[in-house]
Amino acid sequence: MTNTQPSASRWAWLTNDYTPWANKHVYWLKTPIGILLALAAVALAMGIFVTPQGYVLLLTILAVVGLGVVWPWVGLKGVSCELKFRTRRCCEGEKADVIVEIVNRWPVPVWGLSIENGFFLEDAASDAAVALARIPGWSRCEFVWRFRPLQRGVYPQAPPKIVTEFPFGLWKAKRPVRVQQELTVWPKTYRLSNFPLPQGNHRNNTSSSDQRTGHEGERNGVRPFRQGDSLRTIHWSLTARHGRFIVSERQGSAQTRARIRVDLDHHSHQGFGPDGTFEWAIRIAASIATELVQQHNVVVLDFGTHEEQLTGAQASIHRTMDRLARLTPTQEPATMRRTGNGCDWLVSVVTDLSPSEKHTRRTIVLRSDGFRAAPESSERQPVLASVKPWISVEDHDNAPRQLLSQWATKGREAWCGS
Repeated sequence: MTNTQPSASRWAWLTNDYTPWANKHVYWLKTPIGILLALAAVALAMGIFVTPQGYVLLLTILAVVGLGVVWPWVGLKGVSCELKFRTRRCCEGEKADVIVEIVNRWPVPVWGLSIENGFFLEDAASDAAVALARIPGWSRCEFVWRFRPLQRGVYPQAPPKIVTEFPFGLWKAKRPVRVQQELTVWPKTYRLSNFPLPQGNHRNNTSSSDQRTGHEGERNGVRPFRQGDSLRTIHWSLTARHGRFIVSERQGSAQTRARIRVDLDHHSHQGFGPDGTFEWAIRIAASIATELVQQHNVVVLDFGTHEEQLTGAQASIHRTMDRLARLTPTQEPATMRRTGNGCDWLVSVVTDLSPSEKHTRRTIVLRSDGFRAAPESSERQPVLASVKPWISVEDHDNAPRQLLSQWATKGREAWCGS
């Protein structure tokens, strides 16, 4: 059977933009107020050249435009708005209560209010976080809604505004919203398997080590008294036998020091939204750091430009996670130190776009082609294709499962062989 439908290319000339340079001059015609002003110009021409009834139409259109602009502007003049989060911190995907208090000082109600900016990552300038149908006159109203952030950061990420376009939607009046308390959203972490310490100078995480001296554990030796030693450490029987002060040495606490390197270079990542490699690199690093700290290890997060040390103290965890929530891509490549700087365990979190000098013997590689790209994503070609990663994360949909399964199978071998 012969296909009688015309090809799409035959009629493509009907949709081509032949004068893109003129778009900025006529874009106002795409708005409702622009269409009404164009109609007003036509009505004026009708009144001058055709019939005086055109003036009636002109006045009607101008009255509608004036009412559509003045009403929302006057309505918001008597409205003030305050916003705060009920909690200071949460993780990605968790819900947080947002409390909004609106005061209407006019005796008449205000309709069609909404709060915009700062809550959504895509098209944040136009998406409304919450819409309110009516605020009574001379009233103070409080509303609560649940906000679920999909990406780490400090919210609201832009100054929010209360807006209205009532009654005709011709013009949007805006007023700033006062933010009393912000919300810090931590990166989402995943529960990883627990592994023993690397073999070396340490026996385990919580007990003392016979390879270190300190003030905990059992006695493991004696030595001559030194200035500053406590009198409680004097071994009196040996002191009486030798005629000089002899002190006892005890075991010191054993604690592993781990370093996690994260590549924050803007050009090393594909996508910077919730499903991009940049966010997943931070989530993976935070998951490893959280797991190691729960095992009473000291963790150093190395970002090339700066470091964050994480211990088991609650204040240290909050401080580090708050800073992780504020991390942004670096524009200049950072130099990664090749040594572990006294650390017992070292791992790198990079992408296949990262320079080869940023990988280590234990490298977690995120494959850029499996993550959601963005217009500002890197155009650098993969350079780690020939390097066999320790753990490979192929795409954002299966990233948690791939990380957990490979960590469980390869992590124990890596710990024991460090």
